[in-house]
Order: sequence, then structure tokens, then C-alpha cells
Amino acid sequence: MNALHNGFSQRDWLALSFMPGIGPSRLASLWTYLSAWSDDQEDGDLFASSMCSVKAAQSVDYQVLRALGWSERTARAALLYLQKGKLPYDAEDNFTLTERWLEASDQQVIFRDDPDYPSLLQNIAVPPTCLFVKGDCQAWAKPCIGVVGARNASGYGKRIAESFALQLAEAGYSVCSGGAKGIDAFAHQGALQAQQPTVAVMGTGLLNLYPKQNTALFERILAAAGALISEYPLTTAPRPNLFPPRNRIISGMSHGVLVVEASQKSGSLISARYALEENREVFAIPGRIGDPQASGTNQLIRQGASLVLSIDDIMAELPRALRQPALEAGTTLSEEVDASNLSRSATGLLEVLSREREAFDFDALIRKTGMGAADLSQTLMELELSGMVVNAQGHYQCAP
Repeated sequence: MNALHNGFSQRDWLALSFMPGIGPSRLASLWTYLSAWSDDQEDGDLFASSMCSVKAAQSVDYQVLRALGWSERTARAALLYLQKGKLPYDAEDNFTLTERWLEASDQQVIFRDDPDYPSLLQNIAVPPTCLFVKGDCQAWAKPCIGVVGARNASGYGKRIAESFALQLAEAGYSVCSGGAKGIDAFAHQGALQAQQPTVAVMGTGLLNLYPKQNTALFERILAAAGALISEYPLTTAPRPNLFPPRNRIISGMSHGVLVVEASQKSGSLISARYALEENREVFAIPGRIGDPQASGTNQLIRQGASLVLSIDDIMAELPRALRQPALEAGTTLSEEVDASNLSRSATGLLEVLSREREAFDFDALIRKTGMGAADLSQTLMELELSGMVVNAQGHYQCAP
């Protein structure tokens, strides 16, 4: 609880998340403020950087929180905690419950600066400040493909979702979906048939899993080294307004999103919109003309989504580093290029770069990997000489 995350302890962030009126956007705005404050002050020295984070946290006052869009009531409650350690009654109960929940070995909270945090999520507009995780954080170690669609899916749609998810899982991808009934549930089942982990992003707290009819499915996901994740406090109950925001996590942690079956008003189209905004690939299964459950997917195709008839169509649109045969079942990019010829640090850095969809400058790689400048420079040179990484005007990415 005492480890610092961007200047505040885990306890502080959790306490703030329990405040009335706090949501993902307000927490994200505070994280961004602290990061920007620290970046303006730091000089590259690790100790100095840590001190900057602490000073940034100390700079948070009423005016800062109000400028970040926090309401007057929420800002005052937050400052009462930060200055005197006092929490509102309900927040205190939430905190005690969360402390007990964290005692289980397969339950944890991961923050944006934790190594296990899904790396692609860092690049979306409003990244979750923290994620509550039940299960194995390695469930998203492989490249993720989101599979979403209608809750009231047809038998055809369910079969397609299950089949595509099974094939994607066998090809080495982690299937990510929303744990809902219909397409989501069958996507998870397909991955489980392949005996591969799958990730369910919940729109509720992890002590209020929804829908209840999928309880057995959630248990199977956990038994297969998968994970249930949520950005919401543990006791958060189902509410309609909570599900659309969680769709940005499904698309945000995935390299692409496959929409199997969706009407014009389907929540799956929200996932597709987020995917486009986050520069992810959008794939759609075509449906029969006049079928309401196909109107959304057909419209996506008209708007430029990739029409998909097999998983080969999906992989053809992904970056070279993420295609077959690089991703044979359980195989990572570093194994394809013969990791035995690379140092451990080069293998690790190559894995990081292969998961991203953008180039990074030297300073950004230091922050992302935690490597020292000298070690990073030597590792980049090793990867450049091997032809696996290219340097374009000081920005590094996997070779095309």
C-alpha cells in the first residue's frame, strides 16, 4: 500500500477513487496533471524523478482540483483525506473491504506505471488510472483481439463468435471481450475451447459480476489462467451508464476489434468507435441484407471496416510482427526471430515494441521500460544491427 504511483501511494489513489463524484475521467485528469508537473521538473535522474513525483503530489490543492474539473464537494472531500486522512463513511467501508479483497493471491490492483498494466491502454484518451484484476495478469501478455457483438445474438452469430475466437486463440492471440451474454460469452467460450486464456472486461465492480447467468463462465475463465478486470471499485453495481465506458478498455488493450453481430443501436458499435479513435483496426462480419442484427456490422463495412470472412482477413490487416507464422500457438515475436541470438534485455525490449502501434523516442522508452540510458542505448543498437528495430529520426519501432 505504501509504494508510490505517480506521487501518490496505492492507498491514496484507492481512497480518492472511493470519493463521491469521482469517476475514471477525474482520476485520469489528476494522473495527467501529476505526470506533466513531474515532466516539467525532472532532469533524467531516477532519484530526482521520484522526488518530482512527490512534489507534484504535494502541489495538489483545492484550486488545482477545481481546475481539473472536480466539483466543489469532491475537491473538498479529497483534500480532507489528503491533508488529514479522513474519508467519508461509505468510502471508509469500501477501503476496508478492498484491503481484505487484496489479501487473496489472485486479486490485485495495477496502476498505469505498473509493468503488468496493458501497454496499449496507455495510449487511449482516458486510460484507467488503475485496474482491479482477478486472475492472471499474463492473460494479456499475448497480443489481444477484441471480439464483441449483440447480447441477443442469433444462433449463427454465436457460432461465428465461438469459431473465430477459438481460431484466434489457437493462433496465439488473447481474446478480449466484455463478459456479457450473447456474442461476448461465446467469444470467451471459443478461447476456452482452445485451452487459452481470455480476458473479460467488466462494467461493474468485481464483487458484483454481471450478468449472474455467466457466473460459471467467469469461473472457467479464472480456472484457465484468464482474468476478470474492471476500473470500477469492487462493490459497484450494474448501471447502464457504466457499460459504454468499459468498451474503451476492450478496444484500448486490443490491436483490433472484431464485431460479429450488431444492430444499428448496439453497444458494440461504441467499441468500434473507440477502436477507430484509438487507431485500432476494426473488423466486421457481414450479415444478411434486411437482418436488424446485421445492420450495424454492414454499416461498419460501408464506413471502412475490414470485411472479414476468416481469421486470415484479420491477420492480413495487422502489423507484420503480429501475423502468422510469427504467432503460432503460444509463440511470441521474440521466439520467431530466434531469441537465443538476443540478449535478455533485447528480447524484453522487442516484446514491448511489438505490442505497440507507434514509434517511441529515447526518453519515452526509458519511462516505458525503466531501463537506464546506457543499457537502453546498447540494447537499441543490438536490435538495430539485427534488423529487428528501425530508427526513424530518433523514434524507434519494430522493422516493417
